[in-house]
Amino acid sequence: MSVTVKQIVDSQVHIGTLKSEAHPKTSNYRLDIVNNIVVLNPEMILGQLNKAKKKVQDVKKSGQEVLVVCEKKMYATEMKTLGERYWVSYLNYKAPGWFLTNFDTFKTRISSMNKMSAFVETEEFASLTKKEQLVYKRKLSRTKKIYEWVKNLTTKPWLVIVVDGSMMRNFVRELPAQWAVDSIVISSTNYDQYLWDNDIIANMLSYKSIDFVMNYILS
Repeated sequence: MSVTVKQIVDSQVHIGTLKSEAHPKTSNYRLDIVNNIVVLNPEMILGQLNKAKKKVQDVKKSGQEVLVVCEKKMYATEMKTLGERYWVSYLNYKAPGWFLTNFDTFKTRISSMNKMSAFVETEEFASLTKKEQLVYKRKLSRTKKIYEWVKNLTTKPWLVIVVDGSMMRNFVRELPAQWAVDSIVISSTNYDQYLWDNDIIANMLSYKSIDFVMNYILS
C-alpha cells in the first residue's frame, strides 16, 4: 500500500494551525499561508509518512513491540480498533507520567492487573460475596481503563508513536533519555520541541487526518 500527494490533500493532512500558533521550528514544512492558516507541503509529508511506515515495518519484522500513545478523545475508539487490527500496544485513555522511565514499576501494575483478570474467572472469586465481587471488579475496571491495552508489554517498547506531540508534551520530554527506545512523534505546526528524523508534521485537529496517518504508518 502506498499513498499519493492527492490522498494526503484529500485527507486534510496538510492543514496546519493558525499562523499565530505555528512554531518557527516547523517553518521548513510550510508551503503557504492561506486565510491565516498554515498550509504544509504535502510532498514533505509524503516523505515523512513513508519513512515512518518503514520504521514501523522494520520493528515489527524484528519481533519487537510498538507502543502508540494517543490521548485524543475523538480517536480513542478508533485507536482500539487499530491496536487490534495491527497488533500494537497502546495507551488511549491516560498515559501514566514517566511511563517509560519507571517502566519496571508500571510493569508490576500491569502484571497485577493480569492476575486480577485471571482471578475473576476462578471458583475462588465466585465464592466471594456479591459485595466483595463488586469492589474487586471496580478496582479491576479502574486499572484496566489505563493498562488494558498494554497488558502484553513485558519489556519497554522498541518503538513509541506519540499522536499529537504538543498535547503529549510531558510524555515527549521523556523520550530523549530513553536511549533504547526509538520514537515517532506526530504533531501539528504548533509543536515546540526538537524535531527528530522520524517525526511527522501533520494536521492533528482532524479525525480524518489522524485516521489517514495512523492507518498508513501502522499497516
